[in-house]
Amino acid sequence: MKSSIRVAVAGVGNTASAFVQGLKYCEMEQNPIGLAFQRIGPYEAKDIKVVAAFDVDSRKVGKDLGEAIFTPPNNAPRVVDVGKLGVVVKAGPLLDGVAEQLRNSFILIVEGSIEDVVRELESTNAHVLVNYLPTGAQRASEAYAEAALRSRVAFVNAMPSVIATSKVWQLRFEEARLPLAGDDVQNQLGATVLHKTLVRLLALRGVRIEGTYQLNVGGTPDFLNLMYRKGQKERTKTEAVKRMAEGEDFDAYISPVAYIGFLGSRKIAHMLIEARGFANVPIRIRVDLEVYDPFNNAGIMIDIVRTVKLAMDREIGGPLISLSAWAFKNPPVHAPPEVAYQWLIEFIEGRRDR
Repeated sequence: MKSSIRVAVAGVGNTASAFVQGLKYCEMEQNPIGLAFQRIGPYEAKDIKVVAAFDVDSRKVGKDLGEAIFTPPNNAPRVVDVGKLGVVVKAGPLLDGVAEQLRNSFILIVEGSIEDVVRELESTNAHVLVNYLPTGAQRASEAYAEAALRSRVAFVNAMPSVIATSKVWQLRFEEARLPLAGDDVQNQLGATVLHKTLVRLLALRGVRIEGTYQLNVGGTPDFLNLMYRKGQKERTKTEAVKRMAEGEDFDAYISPVAYIGFLGSRKIAHMLIEARGFANVPIRIRVDLEVYDPFNNAGIMIDIVRTVKLAMDREIGGPLISLSAWAFKNPPVHAPPEVAYQWLIEFIEGRRDR
């Protein structure tokens, strides 16, 4: 008999808001729109339950999660009424979780400890901890990964911090027989996955890429954070795109470049690819993509969490290669989208170890 999937979230920002709202939406809809998989193993989206949440913003800590997800500076659209969830947001460790420039101005700080997180994870019997901390929060992400290990909880690193691609963390989760997935979620139809697909298509068709760029602007708090700490995000996005044309050397510049408040939770990406086709004839591709970034993330996270729980049921520990290649920008092993998708299907069906 299947059990529910008990999830904890570290960081109650816009992505957590969209995830929580998305779960409620899936409860209300018989055939929810936007999931790559209606069922993964025995699990449907409605089997996921958020049981714990952590943050360092005093405006959110102490509130019911159903209220905290709509508390400023969050600005994700309200698509469903989640009501009271019976989950009180607890304080987590700060460390480098908030850019210095935003502390006690944009974010009003309250701190907890790793021990606080461990106690909450254990008392709520959580299965999976999802790391939604801001870009640049490497030490804080490591603190939550440590708490997951101490609590015997699987870990999903949704952010660019280096966890699932670290040999040290891979070994520790493998020895603990706990699944590890990451790093940096690749959204349902985000700028990175679209850019990767275009580059892959050109490479397959014999087109030589000369240079490409992708510039992103948005109005979420994450974009404000990226104004000060965008290095990790630039590296993971650029590497993900360049890997789709292995063996080719071309210039690539991919960056979140500006926080524009009136855009709210919208992100607008501008992409350019310059290339050469047969007989050295030039080709130029321009693409503009506009999405509501938090919800672009939430559907994929619902698939990730269910796959991680399936791995737990099978007592698989360490990095989940197939899931990470499909659902993350900087996985332990990169693969073209069509290859990663096939790996994931094989894993779900039990024909692939990880």
